[in-house]
Amino acid sequence: MLMIHDIKPIEIQLNRDFQNVCNWFLDNKLSIHLGEDKTKCILFTPKYKKNIIKVLNIFHNNLQIKQFSSVTYLGCILDEAMSGEEMASYGIRKINNKLNFLYRKQTFFSRFVRRMLCNAIIQPHFDYACTSWYLNLSKYFKNKLQVTQNKCIRFCLQKHSRTHISTEDFIAINWLPVATRVMQMVLCNVYHFLRKTCPIFIAQLFFLADHNSISTRSSSLRLMQPKRKTNAGLNSLSYAGPSYWNKLPYVLKVPMSLISFKHSIKKHFFDQMKNGKESVFNY
Repeated sequence: MLMIHDIKPIEIQLNRDFQNVCNWFLDNKLSIHLGEDKTKCILFTPKYKKNIIKVLNIFHNNLQIKQFSSVTYLGCILDEAMSGEEMASYGIRKINNKLNFLYRKQTFFSRFVRRMLCNAIIQPHFDYACTSWYLNLSKYFKNKLQVTQNKCIRFCLQKHSRTHISTEDFIAINWLPVATRVMQMVLCNVYHFLRKTCPIFIAQLFFLADHNSISTRSSSLRLMQPKRKTNAGLNSLSYAGPSYWNKLPYVLKVPMSLISFKHSIKKHFFDQMKNGKESVFNY
C-alpha cells in the first residue's frame, strides 16, 4: 500500500510524463523554456506533513527543475499547502496600495466616482479565483480581508477611519461582506452546474441528490453532500457548493437568468444581515 509520504512513485511518473511532453514539443518543432521563470515544480501537501516530505527530483536530461513553495498560475498564487494565504496577502497589499492612491486624490472624487473606482480597480482583487483560495483560509486572514474591505467602504462613503461598518453601510454601497460574497460566487458555480453551462472541471465536482430518497418538491434541485473528514475537504468547493445550495430557500432555486439569480441571493443575504445574522467579520 502506498503511503502518502512516499513520493517516489509520483517522482517516477512525473519524470516520465515530463519527458513525454518535452519529446512532443521537439517532434512538433516547438520550444520549451526550462528556466526558473517558466518551468517550475511544486508538491502540494498538508501543512502537518510538510516537514517529512522530501524534495521532488524532476529532470530533463541533466537539468533539474527547481522546486518552489509557491507558484503563480493564471494570476493565482498557489502555495504548497493550498492554504490561500499568499494569494490573500498579495491581494491585501494590492488593495491597500490602490486605496492609498485613491485617498491621495480623493478631493477630486464624488461619492459616486469613489464607488465606481473601487468596483473597477479594487473589487476584482477580492473576487479573482476566490473560490479556489478563500475557502481554506484561516480565520486570521479572513479577518484581515474583511478589515481591508471595510477600509474601502469607509472611503466610498466618506466615513472616518474608525467608524463602525454596519449592515446599512453594506446595503448603501451594495456590497456583500467578503465571506458572503465568496458564498455568492460558489452558488453561481452551482447555478452553472445545474444549467449545464459550467466547464468540465466544475461539472465533476457536484452531483444531484438521489431523487428516490427525497420526496419533497425541491428534490430535483438538491445536491449530494459529499463526506469529508479533513479541514481541507470541508473547505473545498465540492463540499461548500452543496452545503450552501441546499440551505437556500426553494424560491431561489427555481430556473431564472443568471443576473436575476445573483440579485435574488444578494437580496436574500442582505435580508439575513438585517435580521441580525450579520457576518462575524463585520467590524
